Amino acid sequence: MVGSILIEKKDIVMDILKIFKLIPVLCVLLVLASCSSSDGGNSATTGRVSLLITDAPTDEFDQVNLTVESISFLGEDDGHETIIFNESRVVNLLALQNHSDIIATAVIPVGTYDKIRLHISQVELVKFTGEGLEPISCITKRPANGHVDLNPRGTFDVIGDGHLVVELDIDAEKSIHIVGNRKGEGECEYRYNFRPVVFVNILAVEDESKLVILDGKVLARTETGFQLCEREAVEVNDSCLAVAVSDNSVVQNDLIDVVPDTDVNDDDMVIVLGMMGSSDVDALHIVIEDRTKDVSDLALLTGEATSAVDAGDFTMNTDGDNAIVPPDTALTISLVEGSGVRIFDKFGKEVNAGTIDAGKHVDVFGLVMPEAKVKAAFVIVDNNERSDKTAGTIAAINDDSQITVLTDTVGGTADVCVDVTDAIIFKLGVVDGKVVTQEILFSELSEGMTIDVYGQDDGLGGCIAADVVLVADPLAVPLGATLLVTGN
Repeated sequence: MVGSILIEKKDIVMDILKIFKLIPVLCVLLVLASCSSSDGGNSATTGRVSLLITDAPTDEFDQVNLTVESISFLGEDDGHETIIFNESRVVNLLALQNHSDIIATAVIPVGTYDKIRLHISQVELVKFTGEGLEPISCITKRPANGHVDLNPRGTFDVIGDGHLVVELDIDAEKSIHIVGNRKGEGECEYRYNFRPVVFVNILAVEDESKLVILDGKVLARTETGFQLCEREAVEVNDSCLAVAVSDNSVVQNDLIDVVPDTDVNDDDMVIVLGMMGSSDVDALHIVIEDRTKDVSDLALLTGEATSAVDAGDFTMNTDGDNAIVPPDTALTISLVEGSGVRIFDKFGKEVNAGTIDAGKHVDVFGLVMPEAKVKAAFVIVDNNERSDKTAGTIAAINDDSQITVLTDTVGGTADVCVDVTDAIIFKLGVVDGKVVTQEILFSELSEGMTIDVYGQDDGLGGCIAADVVLVADPLAVPLGATLLVTGN
């Protein structure tokens, strides 16, 4: 598989980009252009699958590190399990707030699948406490020992000689749930459950592409693109991804100076920021490494902006770890005119420097220089609004789009109107020793269900416009078991 900046490798640059190398957690399948191989590539009985992973942000922690052991698909007819990913890997979800990462690309049998199975062996929550101080770390409880079955609404097909793209969007904010004061392993003040809230996005040809950051070796260079392969690859194989180079692609060298796209040649090691679609990765930026250097000064940095842009610079504090810059480091980021630097939102849309402001989460890739300065090649900024949470039990189902939620207040209880017209509704439970996350319809809600609502509260006493709704039927949970939706 093409090296992702998020996946740890022995290569020094992989160490530098370690933040993203640790990110393989909820699967995202991508349909990409097929790569030829010496054995003839995909036949009519097999198709390509690419798994992507991304995360929604949380302000509670600086790292959410999941140890993923395996990801597989289950067939619709017989439940046969086909393994896509099968190796222990640590993924920092919060390093993926602003883009997706590829965890695996594989060729599997043609067929119709209806379930994605994950095994997560550990969830570590990390909070940085200040420069020079040890971070606070604790291990969450994993219902069903981390075995998770995801049931997207409907089935998904692997087609002969095709390329299926599936994105697993693990929402850290909604997945981490306080269940009481600290008792047990770690230093956190509270006890937490990890109840996996995962959005499974099956990407069709007409769907929006996903912003990805990749790295690897250039092979099979043509006038319009190349194959991006693992750093150790000597020829194109099934793990390579097709990268398209266009007039919208900015090519930079390791000093973050613009160079012509003809400087990208076979056997070059590159970092690619691009939009991943059903046929290829459309390159937005290509940064060429200097292979003569024993140690690279290029790094992918994540963290929070601590200022707006002023005179071409802004400041940030890092929340990820790599071989050059430790967590909780204050940096000055320079947007040098003429260097080709551009700023994007998490959907790959180019935005202006005014989008960066104190408190915004940013990803910066660039050249780390002395005196805690970075010359940026590109910046990704998260400009999404955070959701408010309301929790309780469903007291009434009013019509085909609104419900009443009974919530606890300081003085007793209160009825809250919730509009679920545009909401995604998940039912969480434990079945046969596995956590099951199933997307359901409004018609499947019932009074008495415990419910957590995430959405926008206008503060004017109207209905909350829900984005995501989590429900569970407490009667279906065995006595003494962990409640995945507690209504508080």
